[in-house]
Amino acid sequence: MARRTKGEGSLYQAADKSWVFQYRVDGQRKTKRFKRKSDAKAFQEALSAQMTGEQNSPGQGADVITVGEWMDRWLESYAKPTVKLSTFCSYEQLTRSHIKPQIGTLYLNTLRVDNMQDFFNERREHGNVKAAGGLSPKTLTNLRNLLHLALDQAVKNKLLKENPIEGVRLPKNVQREMRVLSRDEQDRLIKAARQAPEPAAFGIIFDLFTGLRLGELCGLRWQNVDMEQGIFRVCETRNRLPNHDDSIAASTSVKTVSSTKTDHSRRTVYLLDELLEDLAYYKEIQDSITAEYSGYNREGYVFCQENGQPYEPRTYQDLFKRCVRQAGIKDANFHALRHTFATRSLEAGMDVVTLSRLLGHANPSITMDKYGHALDDHKRASVGKLGGIYAGAKKTPAAKKRDER
Repeated sequence: MARRTKGEGSLYQAADKSWVFQYRVDGQRKTKRFKRKSDAKAFQEALSAQMTGEQNSPGQGADVITVGEWMDRWLESYAKPTVKLSTFCSYEQLTRSHIKPQIGTLYLNTLRVDNMQDFFNERREHGNVKAAGGLSPKTLTNLRNLLHLALDQAVKNKLLKENPIEGVRLPKNVQREMRVLSRDEQDRLIKAARQAPEPAAFGIIFDLFTGLRLGELCGLRWQNVDMEQGIFRVCETRNRLPNHDDSIAASTSVKTVSSTKTDHSRRTVYLLDELLEDLAYYKEIQDSITAEYSGYNREGYVFCQENGQPYEPRTYQDLFKRCVRQAGIKDANFHALRHTFATRSLEAGMDVVTLSRLLGHANPSITMDKYGHALDDHKRASVGKLGGIYAGAKKTPAAKKRDER
């Protein structure tokens, strides 16, 4: 009888119709059961590749695990302790909705670039879980970045020889046109916000002149505002996130976390004198309510609901939409306020580096990519200033001699 090769083992069907694969590793006899023969064969092939060092296997001694098993391990041991809660929730959702259903049963050590490229091509065409169609280029990029991190760790853990995601090609992420309010729309929205019955509608005006993200606006507390200096610090954000606490029945919960989108998002923002005056008046209103009702706004949020409870982004979005309708403005979401602030700042002559820091971008190149179009008039005016130099150099020496005669 021919001797079995490494990882070959024996495969047979048991009385309960399951498929049993028996094999030896380091002299120890092991048994695995599978519902389908194809699953058993896939494991057998992965084990053989691992024992012989074929495909993307680092060789004997490493675990033979599926992509799904590795993603669960990576999320719990490597991602959860080191990234923000919102980032972890994003990673978990991408893994649950896309990675595990599509490639979760593949064995890690059999992954090839072709597998990864096929996966991304399929998600590009059919990856939308809520409607027909595929994932956007941005979501595909987020998915690629996630897999890159997870598979890089698998390489470091000697579960893979190399990261197969390196060879994947994605469609170019085309920048969508931003919605910027016209000056007339901006004026109408300010008027509508001032006329709104909710005092916190002032936050809409506040955002038009500070460019905060919605979660940053809802997470702003008075303890981070310095009225004397006319500045405030952005160091918290408030968002609704998927719930991963088994003791809480709700599927989502609203949290204010002490870390913002990126390290650069933790920043100091300066207030216009006129905006500071309005903010002081708004604070007087809030303080008068607090004096009458001791439990009002117990957590000290700058923009809170009329009952004193903090706003969650979705609820504040409702207030914003009511003001937008009142102003007769179409097709504008809350993020349009941030885009409008950036555009008006550049139009007023603010330099890109300063604007980048006020917006909390990681570097000025991001700001230029998003808002460079707003500099067209500024570029034209700047080039026009060179006209005097050109006029002075226009006369040639020969022309000067003729003039001297």
